[in-house]
Amino acid sequence: MLIKKCSYVLTDAHPAKANMLLHPDGELEVEVAERRQHFTVDAEHVLFRRGERGMVVICEDVAGAPVCLSLSAQDAFELYHLLEQSREELEELMCDLA
Repeated sequence: MLIKKCSYVLTDAHPAKANMLLHPDGELEVEVAERRQHFTVDAEHVLFRRGERGMVVICEDVAGAPVCLSLSAQDAFELYHLLEQSREELEELMCDLA
């Protein structure tokens, strides 16, 4: 299990680049340098909703308020699958350790 890196261009009114690191323990680390945003959220608190310009990724439990990131449908689909794959790998590892 390795850290997975991905970058996406946000599709809202002011496009910016979101750099993400998916840690093996299920944490998603997000940095949007242009907006001076940097936060970490547990993958269990990441939701996907349809938005005006694609999909909205909602990161809950970030300093008491959710953070919403607008992604293209394709990028959101890719991120969703990375999160699912990471969950499955973590679950498999925990079963192997038991």
